[in-house]
Amino acid sequence: MLFGHNTQARRQNKPSGRLFSVLLFIAAAILAAAAISGYIYLRALLLSDTIYAGITVDGIDIGGLTPDNALKVLRENYAETLMKNAIILIGPKDNYRLPLSDITYGPDYAKAVDTAYRQGREGNIIKRLKCIFKLKTEGLNIKAEICYNKEKIGNILDSIIKDIEIKPENAAVRIVNGKTEVTPHRNGLLADRELTLYKIYSSLESGNLDDVVISMESTRPDITTEMVKDIAFKLGEYQTVFNPENESRSHNIKTACMKINGKLILPDQVFSMDEMLGERTEKNGYRTAKVIVGSELVDGLGGGICQVTSTLYNAVLLSGLEIVERRNHSIPLSYIEMGRDATISYGYIDFKFKNNSAYAVYIEAEASGGCVHTAIWGKRPEVLRTVKIRTKIIETIQPEGVETKEDDTLSPGDSVVVREAVPGYIVEVYRDIYDVHGNLAKTEKISVDTYQPQKKVIRVAP
Repeated sequence: MLFGHNTQARRQNKPSGRLFSVLLFIAAAILAAAAISGYIYLRALLLSDTIYAGITVDGIDIGGLTPDNALKVLRENYAETLMKNAIILIGPKDNYRLPLSDITYGPDYAKAVDTAYRQGREGNIIKRLKCIFKLKTEGLNIKAEICYNKEKIGNILDSIIKDIEIKPENAAVRIVNGKTEVTPHRNGLLADRELTLYKIYSSLESGNLDDVVISMESTRPDITTEMVKDIAFKLGEYQTVFNPENESRSHNIKTACMKINGKLILPDQVFSMDEMLGERTEKNGYRTAKVIVGSELVDGLGGGICQVTSTLYNAVLLSGLEIVERRNHSIPLSYIEMGRDATISYGYIDFKFKNNSAYAVYIEAEASGGCVHTAIWGKRPEVLRTVKIRTKIIETIQPEGVETKEDDTLSPGDSVVVREAVPGYIVEVYRDIYDVHGNLAKTEKISVDTYQPQKKVIRVAP
């Protein structure tokens, strides 16, 4: 009986075992299906050609879109929402438009979309999946970079600045019939280009496209009315004579006077005669006349300008100004005393003086009626004084020998004196300064000049 009972029990448990197997199979099938589905989903997700969910550009959702569609959506939205098509630049009097189309302005959506598309596509599978699910849960907003052409902006701004800037104008001085005429200075209005560009860039990059005020600054000229209004006193003057019938030389003298007349020299400024006269060429207004080369008179462009230089040199000496550079001629001259001349040669020898006074000085120069007249004008000194120039020959140098030149036009035994012997000299030059009572207050040794002796020159038959 016992045996029969166990056999019956085993028969009763058989259906239960089969059910468990069926359930286990179903569960395995479900898991397999889920695994396959998961694999298919993840594979599709990783191989997707669209931008992953959760990504926005400037707040616009582009998740699930292909890069081309995303770019289209962004550009259409920008065109619809753009409130302005230009920045307004505010000038002192007028306003100016800076069209966005002229400066290639706009967000770089292509770069932003490329950045968006690369999200979740870098690294291994695990890293990619983590990034994709993080994008979906936390989101990511990409700000498109604002682009514009700085060179074009600069060119447009430069054209505007050219229109609105006011260049400062120096005060001007004229001496007319011994009286001073002063034209007041005018302040300028100059733009701060770099600051204005910075403000434009900031407005563009913010996306607000706010109006920009062009930064301007009032500017004073180099020479103001205050610096020249008191030029009314003749500090020193000097004149020499020339032969007006020598047309070329007279022309050069007048040309040199015109080039230096009206020149203003500020305190501590150095005047260069060579610089003012410029290169001695026909284009610069000079003609051929006699010039001294070595100890001989030869033809050269600009002959005669040394007389203007010498005349000005003496006016400067009598004004009490500081001589910076000066050289005497190699031989004495007919139009001026030894020790008081000044030679000049373009790019080689110059006459320079410095305005060592506390106020601006003005050069007056004129050539007319066979007379060269120069004067230095400035502010009336608080203490008046008289300046005199004194020269002293300290040595006479006798020429040695006779220079002969053969002349085949002469008959045998004949000779012609071309030039008599001329002695040379060493000369000291002094500047004596007297007070208002005529008492000698100061003596300055200006220079020690040497003039070379000249041999007697004759022409003889061969």
